[in-house]
Amino acid sequence: MDVLRPLRAGLFFYEIFRLLVLVIFLFVSPMEGGLSARIMEGSSVNAAFPPYVVYLSANALFPLLALFVWLKPEEYRNYLPLYLAGKVIGIVSFYAWEIFSSRQFFGSENVIKSLILVGGAALLGLLDMLSVLGAWTLKNKFRKALEAAPEGGGV
Repeated sequence: MDVLRPLRAGLFFYEIFRLLVLVIFLFVSPMEGGLSARIMEGSSVNAAFPPYVVYLSANALFPLLALFVWLKPEEYRNYLPLYLAGKVIGIVSFYAWEIFSSRQFFGSENVIKSLILVGGAALLGLLDMLSVLGAWTLKNKFRKALEAAPEGGGV
């Protein structure tokens, strides 16, 4: 199982990177209701959080799951299908959101910043697809290791 350790670690570090990018996106988003726009307008702290903070908080669970799979794969390998399902749902909803809200990006004053954010979001979606592929590979490797293990033995 040591061969899979770099893949498990890579999955965890990617999820940390992804969460940081989402936090940055939340702050610099040119969309109506973006955190930086509301702070600059002088809104109260309670009104400063846009509604898509909910999307960010749900994505905070992916690094935790990747951390558990990295550190204790024997105990948490059964959660990889849940990780895969969450990622696929996240990718589909993310691209649907990007398609339906892209006109708000390009309607903002700073078109260059909007292009960078939309391009970064698309790149993040592609990297999410790679993380699904990595998790699928891990799931299959765990399954094969269980099939190859002697009766009564664990992985």
